[in-house]
Amino acid sequence: MEKGIGKTLEADAGSQVAAQADAGVRGGRPRALCATRRDRLPEPAQRPSLTFANLFALVKDFVGTDVSLQKDMSLPTNFCEPLTDLQRRGEFMSYSELLDQAADAEAGSLQRLLLVTAYAVSVYSCVDRTWAPFRSPTGETCELVDEERGIRALGEKCAECPGQQAFVCEGRRWVFSADEQNKIEFRGNYANWRPTALLSVKFWDSEELEWQPLLTTVSHILIGKLSIHHTGTLHVHGSTSGLASKTVFREPLLALSSRHVHAVKGHIERDGQPLHYPRIHGRWDSAVYVSHKQGQDELLFQPRAPPLHPCRYGFGTWTLGLNDMPASLERILPPSDARRRRDLRLLEEGRYVEADAERLRILKRIAAARALATQSHQPRWFKLNPEATLGQARRLEYAGGYWEARAAVEAGQAA
Repeated sequence: MEKGIGKTLEADAGSQVAAQADAGVRGGRPRALCATRRDRLPEPAQRPSLTFANLFALVKDFVGTDVSLQKDMSLPTNFCEPLTDLQRRGEFMSYSELLDQAADAEAGSLQRLLLVTAYAVSVYSCVDRTWAPFRSPTGETCELVDEERGIRALGEKCAECPGQQAFVCEGRRWVFSADEQNKIEFRGNYANWRPTALLSVKFWDSEELEWQPLLTTVSHILIGKLSIHHTGTLHVHGSTSGLASKTVFREPLLALSSRHVHAVKGHIERDGQPLHYPRIHGRWDSAVYVSHKQGQDELLFQPRAPPLHPCRYGFGTWTLGLNDMPASLERILPPSDARRRRDLRLLEEGRYVEADAERLRILKRIAAARALATQSHQPRWFKLNPEATLGQARRLEYAGGYWEARAAVEAGQAA
């Protein structure tokens, strides 16, 4: 998107965060600024009105097209959950403790590879919902800080049509990075979400493991019971040890029982040659195990129990807090942060009519800024490597400055 839209999102070019970042202020790790994470969404003020006629009228013109190339296409809020596609990257950290355990394992070891594989699978256990996220406009950001877990993360929507976004998370002795471009295809009664991306985790001892995401399909959009599944091979590999894992996500054409649904099955390779053991098996939505040569099964990953106060969107405990904005955090977030979006907040509160009106207002504002723009948008916190091939090398890398600027804003308010 063009420069003018970036101005629309940031409210003014002289915002505190941008100014302090340009000054090159150095700071320590940020505090989360809230004692506890919320455990529920507000009770909805209205009942949603979702009908087949509404949905068919919306999708009939997009069947067979790449929706990611439609600049002004946005689903009505009745079909959405109160998270943006950028905030969903923060959901990747739901099971970040697996990366902490991997950092404790020896570099190049089988144990580290298995734990990173378990983490890569865990990402899909969080994407078991058929609600669509809100579309992030170019220039929107999203930060995530959790002092207890020892993580801080930043995401930015860097371009659109097709959408490109970057995300980086620093943890305890590891850094997770993702830059991706998404293609969304409507095929009538189902839709494919086809990301082109490189996901990686780099550990304190310099070992780095990489993988590419899978194809996600939402089925029975118009007729039948909505369902979601992931297909493809999750290939986690590094450049030093010669070890790699290949985990196949497969859905049967006819499921005779629930154990055949969402199945994963994988193995380990050494220098490209499959090993008989260990073997990976299970379901991405319930539990994943590794079978050793001695015959015993070891639990690699198991999703947490649902929250005590479930919401209609099926959010897990971690996801419930992604759009939370306590007053202490509101004072320091930049104007471009997704949590400042009023349409998201209205949808959280179940005020669907107002949320949809606000969504349309934002779309008109973005379109007006696009019409007035004179040059292409440049990412604020990430730098582009135009020579890198997306999905094969890191195309968007964190440029630095955000956390130092955040610390400076916080220190200024405390003074």
